Amino acid sequence: MTISEQLARILVDDLGISEDGIAPHTTLNDAGLDSLALAELAELLPERVGVHLGDDVLAKAATVGELSTMVERELAAAGQQR
Repeated sequence: MTISEQLARILVDDLGISEDGIAPHTTLNDAGLDSLALAELAELLPERVGVHLGDDVLAKAATVGELSTMVERELAAAGQQR
């Protein structure tokens, strides 16, 4: 499963976001990701994907696609540090 797919599962299954609302070009607001949802996502990412990003960092993403890219970059950086 790709990072985008894992992130989509978290958004849909855990945060209750509609699958229709998680296209890569969809803005976080349009997807229903408010500050509370981003805080929940920040708590779920370490256990589900193995990445630690604060909700303040996640809020810098403008779209669902950018959010996925942030997670992928953090995973890549963590892999290089090992």
